[in-house]
Formats: sequence, structure tokens, C-alpha cells
Amino acid sequence: MAAENAVLDACVLFQGGVRDFLLWVAEAGAFGPVWSNVIHNEWIKNRRAKFGDPTSRLDYARTEMEKAFPGANFDPDPQTLLTVKLPDMNDVHVIAIAVAAKANSIVTYNEKHFPERALGPLGLRTETPDMFCARLIDEARGLVIEGARLHRASLKKPSYDSGPYLDHLGSQELKRTIDRLRTVQHLI
Repeated sequence: MAAENAVLDACVLFQGGVRDFLLWVAEAGAFGPVWSNVIHNEWIKNRRAKFGDPTSRLDYARTEMEKAFPGANFDPDPQTLLTVKLPDMNDVHVIAIAVAAKANSIVTYNEKHFPERALGPLGLRTETPDMFCARLIDEARGLVIEGARLHRASLKKPSYDSGPYLDHLGSQELKRTIDRLRTVQHLI
């Protein structure tokens, strides 16, 4: 079975720890990440405004994401842009990207921005990063474990043993995910 595609909304990419964990899980093959230039521009603009991150560091992160997942950047489906109505029409592009990428999920902290009445007919759902990862563990346990292992191994400053690594992830609003991963901590 091919891994599902999931749009990573700007509010998710904005959070570096969650973004990195999700991308390592995608690298392991648990899902295909999806984004757009608009999503990239939004998370980068917001990181710069909130934290003053240097443009060079943010551009580097984007470039590395694009290199790691060359097929992840999509243009929004033009028909969807014209037909979907949302409370905040600035979010329609996210649904249009999901349609263009044949995604199953929109991973976001802003679930209320994407009402079921708009998503249901398109076969889409929204999930927080924690709900998304917990579901992936239930459906593709080995791939998520491998992604967590790769992510932990990539962390050097500081490096983590598996227990403290899971504590670190738990501080990233990934409680359900961590509860599931603790049962296989020895594999991470």
C-alpha cells in the first residue's frame, strides 16, 4: 500500500521541532508531505516576525525540505480555488493544494478553519500533528518508529537517549504520539 499524502499547514511547519519530527517520519516512508510556495512563504514570514530568525537559516530549511522531498511542492487546484468556501477564504489554497496532491489529510493546528462541510465532499480530513502521528503509528508502526529513530539520531546539540528524546517530543504537543512510542522506546 502506498503511503498517504498529507498537507503540512504553515502553522505546523512554523514549529521547528514538530516540523522536523514529521519530516523524519516522512523520510522513513510513513506518509508523503505536501506543501506549496504559499505555505512556505507563510511559515517563513511568521517565524521571521515572531522569533527574528535569520532569512538565511529559514531559506536553508526550505531548500533542504525541497531537496529531501522534491515532489512535495504543489500548485493549488484552480477549480477548488473557485468553488470551495471557507470562513477565512485565505485558507482555501490549503484545500486546493490537498486536492492537487490527492492528499488524504491536512495536518494543522487550525482545524476550525477547515469545516467538515467543505472537506467531506473532497474526501479530506484535518488532524493535529499529534492525532496524525498517533494514527500513523496505528497504521504504519514500523515506519513511524524508524522516523523517530532517524530523528533522534539527527539531533546532536544536544543528543538524546531514547527516554529524554521522547520527553523532548512530549514538550512539542505530541502527547498521544509519545504515549504510543514509549511502548517501543527500545527501538528508537
